[in-house]
Amino acid sequence: MKDDLGRRMKRDFEDALRITLPRRSHVVIRIDGRGFHKFTAHLERPYCRALADALDCAAVHLAKEMIGCRFGYGQSDEYSFLLTDFERDDSPLWFDGNVQKIASVSASVFTGAFNAAFQGVRAAAFDSRVMAIPRRADVMDYFLWRQLDASANSLNMLASAHFRHEELVGKSTAEKHEMLHSRGVNWAKQPSDFKRGRVVKPEPGGGWAVDLEIPVFNREPGYLDALTPRGE
Repeated sequence: MKDDLGRRMKRDFEDALRITLPRRSHVVIRIDGRGFHKFTAHLERPYCRALADALDCAAVHLAKEMIGCRFGYGQSDEYSFLLTDFERDDSPLWFDGNVQKIASVSASVFTGAFNAAFQGVRAAAFDSRVMAIPRRADVMDYFLWRQLDASANSLNMLASAHFRHEELVGKSTAEKHEMLHSRGVNWAKQPSDFKRGRVVKPEPGGGWAVDLEIPVFNREPGYLDALTPRGE
């Protein structure tokens, strides 16, 4: 009876909303901080190196766990990872492409690794979303989009460290740059990884490395091109 009941529970309820990723697609997982506006309120401004280092540490930890992970891109309080199964016809997808498993495990592994590395006053939490992107060109555009967001976030954080919120409301990007220049602050001279983000990628001899000096993706497209596998 127990086995029959278990099969019915799985068939009618547990598996009813199971979604499986298509094979031989580019799988992107984005991990995002939950409530990080409050979490970072008392941290160093405009940029907190300890926070960025803990995010990188968590990204490396998760990348090692995920089957088929090619690289990760991080900025602000998020990290996006690319997974593929292009190597062989029988190359596996992580958790056989089970979206619920991928989302829940990636978020929990990243959260645990971040909290162990950062050891803040209170614990952080991260959520995860999973997407399948068929076209390689769209994958490249996805990571460009996140990098453009990184630059915008970086400028806003720098401006917020020097001006009140009321002074920045409605100001364009150019106006924010001009305001910063009036205070002797140049966004272009800020650390590269805070302006453009960071990448975690596999090393030739094994292990994973963090690249803090990545290029602007649409100015040097060869960087992403080398990291993104080609399908059939």
